[in-house]
Amino acid sequence: MIAAQTLVTRIVRNGASGLPAMPAPKSADVVAALSQQERTAVEELINRLFREIRNARPAWRQAWPTKEALASAKVTWVLALVEGEVRDWDRQIEAGLRRLRAEPSDFVPSPGKFVEWCRPTAESLGLQSAKRAYGEACCNAHPSSRASATWSHPATYHAAIDVGLDVLMQLPGFDTWKLFERSYAVMVQRVMDGEALGSGVLVGIGCDSQKSVAQLTEEYSLQFAMRVREAQGLVETGSGAREALLAKLRIKR
Repeated sequence: MIAAQTLVTRIVRNGASGLPAMPAPKSADVVAALSQQERTAVEELINRLFREIRNARPAWRQAWPTKEALASAKVTWVLALVEGEVRDWDRQIEAGLRRLRAEPSDFVPSPGKFVEWCRPTAESLGLQSAKRAYGEACCNAHPSSRASATWSHPATYHAAIDVGLDVLMQLPGFDTWKLFERSYAVMVQRVMDGEALGSGVLVGIGCDSQKSVAQLTEEYSLQFAMRVREAQGLVETGSGAREALLAKLRIKR
């Protein structure tokens, strides 16, 4: 009988050779590359994780009826976490455990389901859906609302600023939605990754206090024009526009 901790130690140290009578999984190389400190952390984490699972799910013995099954499961779960790119172990694992405790079930989830729970959603972080955030951005973009605008989350504000408040007001909804959806997705991902959202200004607009009003106005106009062209699917150069037109007319030159 191989103890669970021994088996986990073997796999993180020896890679595929640590799996008796099993084919080498693709993630074995990743696991084997862990430092000694990381390997120790993996052992501690998987043991703590399984204690939490057993405490939260009274029917856990149906999944792991024997010590051998429990040991094998720990190996599988280590690989699933690595393959699922659960890198921020403390933050992500804790998110998965919160979901585990909240779910009304007595049974152990699959490793894949738990990995999914380790990835926070926009809603779980207090963010709105993209559609609702877009509606808020459009309302706050109105000139009469800007001075007193309130934002439900900084991600919505930064996405709106990234697109441009005037762009939100002046372009058709279909075009501004495409721009906002992309910007909001970037902001949401930054929140999930714990990254800074930025200064909340358009790229190159108002970032330099030494710029004159004329320079800022010119840059703002250029940024606005680029947003319009992007939203309408226009190319940036004259030669590109010519090629696009010829292609649309099916003319070969």
